[in-house]
Amino acid sequence: MRKTTPEEIKASLPAFRELASAFASLSVAGEVEAFLRDLCTPSECVDLAKRWRLVQELLSGKSQRAIARELRMSLCKITRGARYVNDPSSVLRRCALARGGVRTPPPSRPRRP
Repeated sequence: MRKTTPEEIKASLPAFRELASAFASLSVAGEVEAFLRDLCTPSECVDLAKRWRLVQELLSGKSQRAIARELRMSLCKITRGARYVNDPSSVLRRCALARGGVRTPPPSRPRRP
């Protein structure tokens, strides 16, 4: 994967800010979902969903290695997510917690003898 240069980041900043404003103008989850589906490829939508899920799993206390196995993601990506999840000032953390981001594991089934 090609590394993004500082020049590319700087050049994309105005469009990125416009994109953030477009998100902020949407008030219904269904509109945001349609917006994302129109903007992103199916693969990018899957990647975004997996990143959100990894945030939820981290907040629930699941180990990074278990998340990596379950979501088939690299530990590097999960470690990056953990940095934001563990930062009390993180907007990502605040949003996940506000949305009920802490997932509780499903109840275990009793074993049959």
